[in-house]
Amino acid sequence: MVNNLVGGIIPPQPPIEAQTDAHTLKSRLEWGEPAFTILDVRDRSTFNEGHIMGAMPMPADELVQRAVPSLDKSRDIYIYGANDQETAQAVQQLRSNGFEHVSQLKGGLAAWKAIGGPTEGIVESKTPAGADDYNVVDRLKNHQENLQKGGTSATESIKQGASNLKEGIQEGASNLKEGIQEQASNLKEGIQEGASNLKEAASESKTPRDSNDSNVGS
Repeated sequence: MVNNLVGGIIPPQPPIEAQTDAHTLKSRLEWGEPAFTILDVRDRSTFNEGHIMGAMPMPADELVQRAVPSLDKSRDIYIYGANDQETAQAVQQLRSNGFEHVSQLKGGLAAWKAIGGPTEGIVESKTPAGADDYNVVDRLKNHQENLQKGGTSATESIKQGASNLKEGIQEGASNLKEGIQEQASNLKEGIQEGASNLKEAASESKTPRDSNDSNVGS
């Protein structure tokens, strides 16, 4: 019997693409999916001025020596730099050093800001918050729009998770039904056996005693 019915609830994340658009990354970030890292390979001063919220600073000239000891090589990693060329070079450096799931964020920080992705930094802190920064309803609407713009991967993952959950519940219900039926059958057999034993005992108690037994002591 399968006891764990929640194993299929969380939708599996599709394999990371060689290039990722900002909508897809934003959807993944908003959905709260774990186990991925965003790397900013621009110089430190530029990073401090403004960057994607949660991104780690790893300047291109220090990338390999810092990434190898600190990041899991099977982890999903998204990279952006000052331009697409710098980003592509950084991606290639990590792949050459054994990192299996590395993706180039197309358009970098500019593309991210263009879709209202959250940012932080000296300059970004002076920028007024967007309409959805404090409004949960707007954030949910934007998340749905990002799912549609970012392709079918996230949507398909959610559908797959829902399908897995349904199958798990159906299997669990079937196993539960079989268990109840088996217990009911065992109970019925126990009752029948007990009734039979009781009937035999009652029958024996009504059997006439031997005549010799009645003459004892005469």
